[in-house]
Amino acid sequence: MRQLGQGRWLGKLLVAGLFAAAVLHTPGTDLDRSDVYGTEGNEPGLDADRLPVKKSGFFFTEYLANEVARLQSPDGTGTGGGQANQGSTAGQADPGIQANPAGQANPAVQAGQGQESQGKGSNMVVAGQGGSRGGTGPSIYGNIVTEGEKEVHPQDMILGGATLTLLRSQSDSQMLSAILQTSQGKLIVVDGGLGADGDYLRSQIQARGSHVAAWLLTHPHGDHAGALYKILQDEAAGLQSGIQIDGIYYSFAAPEWYSVNDPTEQTMAHAIIGSFSGLPEGMLNTVGRGQTIQVDDVTVQVMNDRYETSQDKGNNAGIVYKIWVNGKSILFLGDMAEEGGRRLLSEVGAEGLKSDIVQMAHHGQNGVDEEFYKAVNPSICLWPTPQWLWDSVGSRYRTSETKGWMTHLNVQRHYCTKDGDQVIR
Repeated sequence: MRQLGQGRWLGKLLVAGLFAAAVLHTPGTDLDRSDVYGTEGNEPGLDADRLPVKKSGFFFTEYLANEVARLQSPDGTGTGGGQANQGSTAGQADPGIQANPAGQANPAVQAGQGQESQGKGSNMVVAGQGGSRGGTGPSIYGNIVTEGEKEVHPQDMILGGATLTLLRSQSDSQMLSAILQTSQGKLIVVDGGLGADGDYLRSQIQARGSHVAAWLLTHPHGDHAGALYKILQDEAAGLQSGIQIDGIYYSFAAPEWYSVNDPTEQTMAHAIIGSFSGLPEGMLNTVGRGQTIQVDDVTVQVMNDRYETSQDKGNNAGIVYKIWVNGKSILFLGDMAEEGGRRLLSEVGAEGLKSDIVQMAHHGQNGVDEEFYKAVNPSICLWPTPQWLWDSVGSRYRTSETKGWMTHLNVQRHYCTKDGDQVIR
């Protein structure tokens, strides 16, 4: 009799275990370390209160409904009184789930961007205050509508005759490539993108008169310096493009530094540094904090010396440039990460970082932290971000976290390369 009772108890336990497994392993919901705010080589472990839900299904629908009700309630429990529990995050939803059948924005659910917002579904992220990096952003990530998604575009002249163009990727990759044309016609190029972007960048430079007064490099990663490397290699091979480059501005470590501290990017670092050896004297300019570069009526300010950090060493060793045009300031962050961002903030203070326009660090995710962006306090954000990264495909990407910060800062204008080349005049 005792053995039979124990068998029934074990049977019930087995059924309960199978049910729990079904919840956590509904098809498409397998979890691993990279699914929770994964970062490049620096993934935190799974936290019990931040389990991502990657696909649709009964259990996801029930979970999302409960989570939305909880976050909308005053006490974060679904029954009234306080704020949402801190750190609670649901991961990316299946694109096939409709955010709101009535067609109206749900304040607790982030609607999809671009095509996703046209009826195919949405990326839904619900998050507790603070998030995984200790910020103080909103408890629910806001919906950002980019300028490319708007039907009516502002006609105001921001740059007083100058034109800033953020170029789209030619390979659907993350990259950074920007051309600033002064009111007198000279060009300032920032980074340039991958080697695959080289031909397009060259054509855009040629269309603007072919005269690059200053080529600014943030750091020697392939998605930033690859296009310049291709152009220099083509020129060395006798493929004359007619492009005139007055000066290249950068701060790189010795090649062996990248072999030790940034091995995944050492090939491009070695290549671009090697390509400099054949350039005319006077074209190469090593920069440091406080230096300024004048091109017509545009002033470029070098914000930092190259940092030596304990983490994300290659990105944190990048240079930040602040460009002044017609009384407006544009902050180019490259791929600056948290540690480098904190050092820069401590060195120059919030007043030194304050800018009208900011290029989102590391393509809009896993870059500088929320406190840094608060100090910048921009009116316009530049997102060098392809569609898949904008949509945070795969929960290892933290784009939605950054979107939440910008919503909290009430930034209204967002230019994103997922929509094509972006132009600000």
